[in-house]
Amino acid sequence: MEVKIEQRLQDPPRFLFLPMDEAIALGMPICLGAMSQQFILGALIAVIFWFLWKKVKGEGSTEDLLTITYWYFPNFISIYPTFPDSAIDRWEG
Repeated sequence: MEVKIEQRLQDPPRFLFLPMDEAIALGMPICLGAMSQQFILGALIAVIFWFLWKKVKGEGSTEDLLTITYWYFPNFISIYPTFPDSAIDRWEG
């Protein structure tokens, strides 16, 4: 019986040497390019997507991006529709 002990619980899941979100940003365009027999175009688009994703994500993580969507997007397009609206700054009861 083999027991796997995690060394650091807050590390993001990885695929090869990339975090999972960056691996998806690279992998999806490459796969679509390979399926449409345009591998070089898919690889170029993958590198552009990966670079843009790194710029958008910055030094933070995917959780930071979710937090930004809660605070800066309106409630009707938020990924947290059941949360109270972030634009309300004072609750009166």
